[in-house]
Amino acid sequence: MQRALLNRATMRVAETTEVSGRVTADEVNLDRFHNRILKVCALVAATLIPSSLRWMFLTFVLIVPQVLWGGANPTATPQPTPQTWFATVGAQSNDKGRQALAFLPNEIWIHAGDRITWTFDVDEIHTVTFIPDSGLRPAFSVAPPGFVPQPATFDNSTTVTTLALAKGVPPVTFTVTFPKAGNYKQVCLVHQNMTGVVHVLDPSQPLPHDQDFYDRQAADQRRDLLSDRDGRSVAACGQCAAQDSLKARVVAAGTGEISATAGGTQTLAVMRFLSDQIYIRVGDTVEWTNQNPVEPHTVTFGTEPMDITAPFNLRPNPDPDGALHADIPAGPTAPFPNTNNVSSGAIVAAAQDPPGGGLSDFQTPINPPFTRFRVTFNMPGTFPYFCIFHDDLGMKGTVIVFPKPTPHP
Repeated sequence: MQRALLNRATMRVAETTEVSGRVTADEVNLDRFHNRILKVCALVAATLIPSSLRWMFLTFVLIVPQVLWGGANPTATPQPTPQTWFATVGAQSNDKGRQALAFLPNEIWIHAGDRITWTFDVDEIHTVTFIPDSGLRPAFSVAPPGFVPQPATFDNSTTVTTLALAKGVPPVTFTVTFPKAGNYKQVCLVHQNMTGVVHVLDPSQPLPHDQDFYDRQAADQRRDLLSDRDGRSVAACGQCAAQDSLKARVVAAGTGEISATAGGTQTLAVMRFLSDQIYIRVGDTVEWTNQNPVEPHTVTFGTEPMDITAPFNLRPNPDPDGALHADIPAGPTAPFPNTNNVSSGAIVAAAQDPPGGGLSDFQTPINPPFTRFRVTFNMPGTFPYFCIFHDDLGMKGTVIVFPKPTPHP
């Protein structure tokens, strides 16, 4: 009788063991499993084990699982595992003539401790740069062939940047970890109107988007930039593109258009001469005008000079309207007369002015001061030329000069 009462009491203890203090489904399932074990062990103790060993066995069953499973109290809530996000730097058309100077996408939300890996996806050089709020914008240097950027951490105390990089095999990537919450502006040191922002949230805050959203957004921005959806960029040069006309003497040295999102500015840059082939007569003058708002170009005939940004073999003075002017062959007043080597140097619009109101917000000088370049051709022939900065992207052209027609007797 005493043995039967003991057995029933033991089974009642096992059946009334409650699950309490659990915060996850896994822990609830563990407790249920534990209770089932208790019931089975109580039944075994009541039927098979001698009375002298029952209490020792029950003590083992009740205590050991608690030690193995960490007791009844839950552990601290684990922190989220740092996540790697992915984005791209730039986009280009198949012929490389259209370049999207943009971070794609140019606005990302992540958690503190997460990292972003940017892949350089174009043949044009770019940097991925983060500058502290009080930091100065540094100059850029071009990476040597085969250079592999190392991962970095940006906490808004020291500038983090790559060298100027382009796509490569294997793909060139740069990874930045963001340990502190905050909003951080992203810039390209090569292209002034190429910006973005990384919003770093505390891990307790929910993120508004996932990687699939950013992939779709990057694809949309890439398409809109490269397709020039509103058509204004190329249409602006339509009056210049008269490839087969002997009267056409104007060539656009590239064109472009700045657009913007809430995350920053992006630029479509058409790295082409429009038109890239022009026909003229001996004695005619061709004018090149850079219609890209931010991207510099050169118009260079012959050999690439040592100082690629400076003009050479030009007339001593600009034309009365301020355009640089050269002759082919070079005239007697040029440093190296009677050659076909001339170059405009860098021609580009003046840099964007600061908003004003700050102690260092001085107006940006017009430097370089020239945006137009003219060449007068004094001999017949075929004269190829190129942009020193972007000839590797296919920015080349040709001037075909016909002899003057022989007057009829």
